[in-house]
Amino acid sequence: MKRFLLLAITLMLLITACSYYQKEVIPSATYTAPSMKEQNLTTGEHVVKTRYGFRLITIPISLPSPNTMVAEAIKEHGGKGITNLDVEFSEFNILLFQIPKMTVSGDIVK
Repeated sequence: MKRFLLLAITLMLLITACSYYQKEVIPSATYTAPSMKEQNLTTGEHVVKTRYGFRLITIPISLPSPNTMVAEAIKEHGGKGITNLDVEFSEFNILLFQIPKMTVSGDIVK
């Protein structure tokens, strides 16, 4: 009975370590083509930022934030916002450890 209980707990930990829910808000400095045309704005250079994080048994130790990454890209390139925003999230799992990778790309609005 003890072996079964130990096996059940181990399986539950492994299953819960693989499932989680992440929710982010769309940055406020995101522009669409009609809003850019309306305000006479142009697109600048294309930027790509990549950050890594670390989780232990789905407990976030450090996670990259796409909102922070977008804000940094806008500030670095002296823009007003970003358009054509693409956020890609992937994760590498090693038993109880997860290494999330966040890649944010888009065009700076000037």
